[in-house]
Amino acid sequence: MFNKGNKVEKPAYSGLPFYLNILEDNIFAMVEQLTFPIGSRTNWHKNPCGQTILVTKGAMIYQEEGSVPRLLLSNTVITIKENINHWHGAISEENSCLLITYKSNGDELVTFTDSVSDIDFKKALINAK
Repeated sequence: MFNKGNKVEKPAYSGLPFYLNILEDNIFAMVEQLTFPIGSRTNWHKNPCGQTILVTKGAMIYQEEGSVPRLLLSNTVITIKENINHWHGAISEENSCLLITYKSNGDELVTFTDSVSDIDFKKALINAK
């Protein structure tokens, strides 16, 4: 859809994802494209005003804290309610691509916490429904 963007240089991601900000830097809302090679993933995180994810290419795992991991295929759209702790990562051989939208609650857009270990990622892949 767009170019891949720049390699993510944040400790809130594992693997080698790429990031492209679709909107200009904005403290009120974000529209981003994330491109994830297989095994790349976010840390656990929360969005104070929720988040919408559109998988535009490939296959992803999505997991909310305390829930069974879900398989998200291309053209899947999910809406995550505010302050739900979750993570998402790529499982397809091709680069997986997401469009993500979320808005801020004051100055806060997203809060990242713990990383998702390789072992937990593999378990999520086995248990995804």
